[in-house]
Amino acid sequence: LELNGLVYGEGCANAQNRLQYLLCRFVEVISSTFDATVTLCLDDLQWADSASIAAVKQLLSTDGFAQQNSHFFFLGCYREGETDNSNSLWKTLCSSFLINARSTDVKLDCMDEKILNTMVSETLCLSPRLTRSLSNIIYHKTKGNPLFVSRLMMSLSKEGLLRPSLSRRRWEWEEEKIRGQKLPDDVAMFFTNSINALSEDVKASICVLSCFGSSAETSFIQILERLLRKDLLRNLDEAVKEGLLDKKDGQYHFSHDRIQEAAYNMMNILDQGRFHFSYGMALAPITSGEKDDSALFAAANQLNLAGPEAVQEKSQYVIVAELNLQAGKKAMEMSDFVLAYSYFDNGISFLRKKHWEEHYALSLELFDLAANCALTNRDSVSFKLLSAQVIAHGRSYDDKLNVMYFISCALASTIKLPESIEKGLDILAKLGIQLRGNESSMEVCVQQTKDILSGYTDEEILNTRRMTDPTMIKAMKFLGKLELGMSQIMPKSAPHVMQQIIYLSLDHGMSPVSPIGFVHLGSYMAKLGDISGGYHYVKLAYSLLDKVGSRESAGEVISFGTIVRAYVEPLQSTLEYHDEGYATAMASGDIMQAALNILMRNSIFHFAGVKLQKLHDRNVEVAQFLRERKMLIFMIQLQFLQRTTFKLMGTDEKPKKESAEEKKILATNNSVRTSHYFERAYISFIFRSYDDSKHYTEKYLGCIVNTWANLLYAHAFHAFYIGLISFWLARKSGEGQQWHERGRRSKLALKKWAESSQWTFENKWYLLEAEEAYCNKDFDAAKLFYEKAISSAKQHRVS
Repeated sequence: LELNGLVYGEGCANAQNRLQYLLCRFVEVISSTFDATVTLCLDDLQWADSASIAAVKQLLSTDGFAQQNSHFFFLGCYREGETDNSNSLWKTLCSSFLINARSTDVKLDCMDEKILNTMVSETLCLSPRLTRSLSNIIYHKTKGNPLFVSRLMMSLSKEGLLRPSLSRRRWEWEEEKIRGQKLPDDVAMFFTNSINALSEDVKASICVLSCFGSSAETSFIQILERLLRKDLLRNLDEAVKEGLLDKKDGQYHFSHDRIQEAAYNMMNILDQGRFHFSYGMALAPITSGEKDDSALFAAANQLNLAGPEAVQEKSQYVIVAELNLQAGKKAMEMSDFVLAYSYFDNGISFLRKKHWEEHYALSLELFDLAANCALTNRDSVSFKLLSAQVIAHGRSYDDKLNVMYFISCALASTIKLPESIEKGLDILAKLGIQLRGNESSMEVCVQQTKDILSGYTDEEILNTRRMTDPTMIKAMKFLGKLELGMSQIMPKSAPHVMQQIIYLSLDHGMSPVSPIGFVHLGSYMAKLGDISGGYHYVKLAYSLLDKVGSRESAGEVISFGTIVRAYVEPLQSTLEYHDEGYATAMASGDIMQAALNILMRNSIFHFAGVKLQKLHDRNVEVAQFLRERKMLIFMIQLQFLQRTTFKLMGTDEKPKKESAEEKKILATNNSVRTSHYFERAYISFIFRSYDDSKHYTEKYLGCIVNTWANLLYAHAFHAFYIGLISFWLARKSGEGQQWHERGRRSKLALKKWAESSQWTFENKWYLLEAEEAYCNKDFDAAKLFYEKAISSAKQHRVS
């Protein structure tokens, strides 16, 4: 399914992430460009939904707002009594230690007698001594509630008990009458009495307005007037004169939310439901003809507030369900997936028994999109229930594909990555794409793909038609998801996924997934030793991104393409590429690739010799990013880097201990386990622990073969240090020949890479040559290569 360029599936989470990221970037740029402070004020945050809270949290957590040249001020107001420890707002406010900017908590209580007297004194322009008697009466009647105080003083003035005296040229009041006046115990009842004093027509119009929330556009009121045949505008203007409403910027606002609550609660529950339903059904016919979506959302909201029990005719159930479907789609376009889910869920609640038989298309779309939003909102219980309904009632395999893809995505983000891959393989097999049983090696698979591509010029590939077959487009999405997962835990099979992506792209047209196939081909070729050939296909993948007209896969193309570029271009220059990859992935909402880009950027920091404190600070930022998004595999990989940094800095600080899920990933994911053994071997070598160095290096060498299929920075980094460790162990152990051979293999790998990038690898190759010569007791050759390594490092500004 596709709607205005929004691809359902990962596109839901991606669109929301994209919107939040672009909002933060916009505010960050504006606040750092102009001297005037950008101020964001949000009231009544206790009613904010989770999407709004997430946007606020990301704004407050943005690194740019911590800079000296940033001018951004956020003011948020909420009722303390209406939040609790499970409230998302409360959690955000309590996590101020994660927020980069300075923050201040201001608690506003009711006024005491002294402050109240000061307020009355300043309002009436009299000395506090003269107003004390009046303020004492007001305090005992209102308990210092600011809203109650202001409304009471307005009421007293209206009734003539508080009035200006022309003869005395000051305000005067009648204390005994004010003291004897009976007032309700709370503000709500006070406002109810104020509304009851109005005419029946004005009171009815205020009640109509209260059904639509705290405010409404004048143009919308005009539509309601026409549909309900009531004189709303004139009556609401009367309420404005009474101070119950404000009219500003083409909108009617209740002067305070308590007034709206009082007006709404004047209707009994049955009348509330009846009115909501009648207003919603009155608005329903005009929803398709309006230029904006306000009427659509208003109609759906009114009908949902009424509920299915308010329906009077059987045909209305379907009308309301379809209206919720349209409102949900519009909410998805706006990247508000919590709101979208509420519309789809309400639409489902209006479906009657046998709806799968009588209204199949409507039911399928509602359940499909509701499951999608539930996955995006991480509501696993609802997601399982909704997806089970589609699997049980879908009439064809194609009808179930979307939900199957959602299930695969849900599994891939947990410790069940193997299960996700198996399901993906099963689905593709049923679509006629068989990936199992192919025993050919990476070398053969890559060569076969190169042979096919040799029949096309780059220009012909770039000008290949676009893919249009809906089923094939879905299949490509499954292949794109499999490529990343299989390259981690099934590296021997991953090249076959790449091959299928490219074959299908050539046969059926290019899709947004197609550039992924070409960038992984370049990565595999580079890993097999053909750096220049791999570099060529990486550049082709970049060009293809522009040709397909979608940035959906840009984050993945940049992350893996940049690694290949680092084996050709200076390592330090690739930092900006990963920054671009992170920004591009965030802008497209691809959190997985955004995380991969910043994780790889930190790996470069370590390999390039960036100062440890800077590396530590970067690791903390990335750890927060990964932890908030529960990206377990990447979190474990980062912990290895953090542990190494702590050791090198000589600090006692330790990264967070692994959870049971993280330990299970370590036990089942060979790529993660390999990184774990290398980190242990590296630290043991740095601190010259012979037994541990030998133990962990042997563990590392025992599982290195079946790891990531792609070329990574780790391959060069690991080869270099395993070479150093091997030559050191060769000098100290009785198994010198075996360790010497391992060191020599590392040296040859660095020599090969130095041919494509002297800047990055030449000094490391010379250093391994020196270590081998020293191991062979050829001290003159060792001295020569040590000097060459130092000279090359200086020339290429390598730390």
